Amino acid sequence: MLKGWLIFILITEALWGGIAGLSESQQPTQDPQPEQAMMEARQISSELADKVRGLLLQEIEKSGLAGAVKVCSEMAQGITREFNARSGHTVRRVSLRYRNPSNIPDEYERRKLEKLDLLNKKKEMKNEYVEVIDEGGQKYLRYMRPLVALPLCINCHGPKENISADVKPILAEKYPEDRATGFLVGDLRGAISVKIALPP
Repeated sequence: MLKGWLIFILITEALWGGIAGLSESQQPTQDPQPEQAMMEARQISSELADKVRGLLLQEIEKSGLAGAVKVCSEMAQGITREFNARSGHTVRRVSLRYRNPSNIPDEYERRKLEKLDLLNKKKEMKNEYVEVIDEGGQKYLRYMRPLVALPLCINCHGPKENISADVKPILAEKYPEDRATGFLVGDLRGAISVKIALPP
């Protein structure tokens, strides 16, 4: 059964995770610095998504959903910190309906997530968004890769009545302020956010 889920996840990821064109308002300039930063952000976000997904699938096969929730709560943030330290950039998973307070979006991410949610509901959401912004005189490349709820996600993030009995007590213990339930397949779960400082 789990192998069937794995095949479904990989197919769905291929459909949702392919690199799509950017909207006209978000096309980087021909300056090589933003172009290089965009390629780096794209690579980092893909690697982080693959690492966390691989960890969860491995744990699901080994000890089921309850084990995956425990591992996710204990290791996912550590993996993210590792990516930050290795890349020297700010890389994280963010969501408007977060489970871990570490995933609370900043003001820029919040605005983008709200826009992505609307675009997703209208079936107009692309697979990545990027723009160069100025914050206090420092230019940054901001990159967002949307994350969409897949069928397997619903076991831990779906309507509360659908969350499995062995998962509920773990969520209550690890995340007493949990906001990351009630999702349906295809909903925007959040995004991987990458922030890269650009040279002056």
